Amino acid sequence: MEADDLASADDLWWSWAVLGDDDRLPEGAGFEFDPEEHVLSYAIGPSWACMQRIGGGRAVIWGLASDSTRDAISQHLDPLEGAPDWASSNAVWRSIRATRPGFLAWHSRDGWDTSTTGMFDGVIDLITPLLRADPHAVAQARAGEAGSEMLRSAQGVAHVAAQGAIRKRLKSQIHRQMRDTAERDRGLPDRPTLLARWLRVSEPGINFEHSVVVDEGELVALGDAPWLPEALQVSLMNILRELHRDEAGEESGAWIAAQVRVAQGRITLARAFDSLPAWYTGSGPTLRALTWEMQQRAIAWRPAWASLLPV
Repeated sequence: MEADDLASADDLWWSWAVLGDDDRLPEGAGFEFDPEEHVLSYAIGPSWACMQRIGGGRAVIWGLASDSTRDAISQHLDPLEGAPDWASSNAVWRSIRATRPGFLAWHSRDGWDTSTTGMFDGVIDLITPLLRADPHAVAQARAGEAGSEMLRSAQGVAHVAAQGAIRKRLKSQIHRQMRDTAERDRGLPDRPTLLARWLRVSEPGINFEHSVVVDEGELVALGDAPWLPEALQVSLMNILRELHRDEAGEESGAWIAAQVRVAQGRITLARAFDSLPAWYTGSGPTLRALTWEMQQRAIAWRPAWASLLPV
């Protein structure tokens, strides 16, 4: 399933709202409506979905359909990367910070769209029960003729166009400041024993550079490493995870990114605790990931740019 396979935003919104108002969702399901943010929420077992209706006939839907969908987002650190500014509302931002979703899409006049191919596997089973409301009741609710206070409130929309634009500018500003920030010396060796041992045992036989970025304590490779056999890729990532854990200070925090370099038979590790150095060529960490890392640190070890992070 892809984003454009979803029902229209209006059909989904009103069927979902009517079923929730009538308490006719599947047994054991949870339902909430936030009239201030204009967000519908649905949860059943480990799966959940949220939908926000936005001015101009637009909407955003995000959630988690099953454990299998986690991989889509774990390889795509920012689920809003490539999304229009209006899709990054405060409600979406707060939800994504609290619980990483497995799917996210936005709706405009051109229909549904998403920035991650394949992320909607399993979503149809989650969304289908939300489309089973009585058509007559849906038509009444859509026309504003329903009697309940909740359905009358559901007529509104959230006005959030500036929220995402502000957050995007903030992210860009923080990344620029990170480029200009100097690293504080943690006294770590540039050739850790674990990596030297890995090179000696694995003998990759090539020169290479391999970078990772950290998202809430999880190491994510920046691009694939096809020049290494899969077994060596796995073992190298395991070593980096161990080093990331061992080199984290209780007050000074852990690295934000790192790069392994192998050249002329020597292996080195460059780390970024406080900055985005020249060797870091990926898109910068998300505000969510940076906020999480700074919360692990004592105030004295937070770079100046950390004061710009949203709370």
